[in-house]
Amino acid sequence: MVAAAPRVVVIGASEGVRITRAARLAGHYGVPRLPAVDVLIKRQPLPADGYVIDSTPQLLDRVAGVGGLLPALAFADLVVALCGTEWTGTDEASRVLRYYEARGVLVAFPPDVPDGEIIVAIDAALRERTMGDLPQEP
Repeated sequence: MVAAAPRVVVIGASEGVRITRAARLAGHYGVPRLPAVDVLIKRQPLPADGYVIDSTPQLLDRVAGVGGLLPALAFADLVVALCGTEWTGTDEASRVLRYYEARGVLVAFPPDVPDGEIIVAIDAALRERTMGDLPQEP
């Protein structure tokens, strides 16, 4: 188990799959699941001790277009793109995905991947974050 709480964004076009997956991940880590509309439009503050945000690609693209996305979600440890037949990740939110890809925090999974595979990726991202916080040997 990783000591730090994750800061995760789950992106996917299928509302039921996205919300269910985000809720299960939030439950696994004991952090709140937040709809992106609450964070990005209603300006709900992000918890300091971790969260799982779920969003449609359209909302992220629309908010990024007016300069609102990147400051609000810039500290995500991992962005999970649930890409399937209804959304491949290439048509919408491309500037958002490029931003997260450039930061090295974007991973894509099919919508039906087992939770365990996503948890392994989140735990690896958390280990990187906590290792980066440790003082370096002289």
